[in-house]
Amino acid sequence: MKKQDLDSSLQEIGKAREYLKESQKNLERLKSGKGVKRKFRFLFQENKILVVLLSVLIILSIVLPVVFLRPEPVVTDPMQEHVDSTINLIFTNFTDSTGLPFTNETVQTPSSELLILSSLTYALIEQAGFEHNKNDFQTKISKIINTLENDTFVSYINRSESLSIFYQFLGIYTLLQSYFTLTEDSAIISTEMIRQTVSTVLDSYYSSEKGLIIQPMTNSSYLKDQAIAVWVLASYQLLTGTEYLVGYWLVNIISSILIEISQCYFNSTTSTFYSDYDYSINESTSIATIEDLIFLTAALSKSERLHHLFTRSSYNVHQQIITDFVDDDWYVHSSNRTDNEKYIKNQAYFTLVSYLMNLNNVGSEVQNKITENFSLNYGFVEKEGEVDITCESCLYGLIALSSKNWSVVENDRESAYEATSANSSHIRILLASLVLATLLISRRRIFIKRRW
Repeated sequence: MKKQDLDSSLQEIGKAREYLKESQKNLERLKSGKGVKRKFRFLFQENKILVVLLSVLIILSIVLPVVFLRPEPVVTDPMQEHVDSTINLIFTNFTDSTGLPFTNETVQTPSSELLILSSLTYALIEQAGFEHNKNDFQTKISKIINTLENDTFVSYINRSESLSIFYQFLGIYTLLQSYFTLTEDSAIISTEMIRQTVSTVLDSYYSSEKGLIIQPMTNSSYLKDQAIAVWVLASYQLLTGTEYLVGYWLVNIISSILIEISQCYFNSTTSTFYSDYDYSINESTSIATIEDLIFLTAALSKSERLHHLFTRSSYNVHQQIITDFVDDDWYVHSSNRTDNEKYIKNQAYFTLVSYLMNLNNVGSEVQNKITENFSLNYGFVEKEGEVDITCESCLYGLIALSSKNWSVVENDRESAYEATSANSSHIRILLASLVLATLLISRRRIFIKRRW
């Protein structure tokens, strides 16, 4: 055998010896340990690189979603605790065994006015996104049905006694907000119910002769009634797209009321608004109150979205309120910016109207005064500096807390109607102008005198 062949054979024998030694080691490894544990140990020792890579992949699959796909943190509205405590206070101190609200510990008889305000408040809280018991809220909101009789809002005690004009329209607005709040499976309020109620209220209180909302068989009409009527009718049109009712064209009614407001309740020379008008003497009396102007601001804001014209803009009247009634600390006063009459009712309504007009800085400042100076023992007082807490004052506090978030929802709903009717806006402007001209030409009323 040649030396070269011998060396080659020896190398092969060496390789075989190494293979046998390695095989012996593998057998010993397999024999050590039992079952699955033994197999995993063997695989790990023989495939260390693959095991490390697999381990890295497993770790990354756990860590990466946590780092990069982390869910948004749940942010609780800072007012949620205040809302919860106030609702609990109302339930504990101002609610009877049937769930109906009453005024205070002394007056425990439910009233329709309080039921309307309560239903409206709970609707705003729901739409503002505050957490609550859904079923409980739907029950509370549905209480407004108890105030209706033959499509008219009546006294809770005396069903034959109709509520004031102001609460007739506030009731309609509450029906609208409740309709958008209640779920479909609990929708006891329908669009037809609202339509019929609007029609009945107009039948009862709208005078086509005078062009105003007025109580039958009386000679006086009031600016606040005209203002809330325009606000509610304009909102009804914006939210439902309804322009015509049986016997009524809303464009005509809104334009007519605005014309009469400019002629009966406003002195353009002195830029003064008046609170009421007496038809027996054709005279305006009493300077407009803070409530008159707040509701007029809301009315003008909504009617402007429907392209109705008025001698003053909503922003102009809003600024007048700030100038005449709001002090440097953002308190809303009753008579003038220096009196001591600072009520939560006016503070809350001005907060709501400011947010509806997207004047968020003003809304925030006015709302802050409520949480800072009208809040007491987790409820709200009626007047700044006093300690009387009532169901009504708590409801106004909740309206203020809900205004910011709710106004966004409300304006978005109205914008949806504006978008669908944008193509016909110029037609409505023309028609409104024709109505205005017709009413002005056809006026035959002789104004004997006015106290300007």
